[in-house]
Amino acid sequence: MSARPTYASMDEVRAAIDALDAEIMPLMAARAHCIAEAARIKNDPEVALVPWRVEEVAANARALGERHGLDPALADRLWRAMMAEFIAHERELMETAQRADAP
Repeated sequence: MSARPTYASMDEVRAAIDALDAEIMPLMAARAHCIAEAARIKNDPEVALVPWRVEEVAANARALGERHGLDPALADRLWRAMMAEFIAHERELMETAQRADAP
């Protein structure tokens, strides 16, 4: 884990947050693409939620958070919130596909 910078002003903190957001967003878009692919492959809104996989991803997030100096409990809460949104999006994609395929 590398040393974290110290900021002299809120402007610097805000600029750093904006820069991090610019790095995070392409990763979120790539994750959303993977979710869209999962929805296409599964093609059943009832299987959008796979509890064992949610727990596996949350455990990975806790471990990664701790490795990078993030409170594991915070990493868990953040990832569970993110996963809930992606699961909802996956369901929406599958439901939309089913309606499009309906006669």
